[in-house]
Amino acid sequence: MQESGKGILIITSLADRADGYFDATGTRQSDGFFYKDEIAVYGEYGLNETYTVLARLAWQDVEQSFGQNYDQAEGVAASQLGLRRLLLARDRNVISVQGSVFLPGSGENIANQPLGEGERGYELRVLGGRSFGGQSFGDVQLAYRARDGRFLDEIHLDTGFGFGLTEIWRVGVSSFSVWSIESARPGVPAFEQHKLQFSLLRSGESFDVEIGLMATPAGESALDERALFLSTWRRF
Repeated sequence: MQESGKGILIITSLADRADGYFDATGTRQSDGFFYKDEIAVYGEYGLNETYTVLARLAWQDVEQSFGQNYDQAEGVAASQLGLRRLLLARDRNVISVQGSVFLPGSGENIANQPLGEGERGYELRVLGGRSFGGQSFGDVQLAYRARDGRFLDEIHLDTGFGFGLTEIWRVGVSSFSVWSIESARPGVPAFEQHKLQFSLLRSGESFDVEIGLMATPAGESALDERALFLSTWRRF
């Protein structure tokens, strides 16, 4: 949550690559390639002590080829607009609920679909966090994402832990998991994907800088992605 009248802006540059994928049984297959270069802007702003608005916009250059299928796109990916409500803030614990709408773009909208494919998505997310003092914290988020059209609804489970090394240095470990929860349809396979992320953040007087790595240890009908990212955080 953001304090009333205050916010945060995060700009991230990402290079994402894959030279294989997980098939429907979860077995890794070495085939084809996936290249994605992305610049994303994410922001939050506290309307008051209870409500925070948030938005995310990303520009992508994506190219992929698997089997006989080749796909390329350059443009805006799925964009997010949301509202978060604080439910509880007690001692070092915070619980909130968040609703978001996802608007499709010409880039990557759904992880295992052709570029540009996808319709609107609607998400309800519950967030729980605890501060352990200094820069150390833990965070768990559970979400249900409903999708328009023929695309499958999803469950998301995200976790994050930060460990303060000094007053200005922090290491982070995060996981991002998604499962489709409906039966497969023609051209829309059931899928799941699990990502791990490791990062190092340095806090500065005017802004923070974070660098990190992401890997995909498991999945079904999903890419085996590996990525490097660089983010700048600025509070206002």
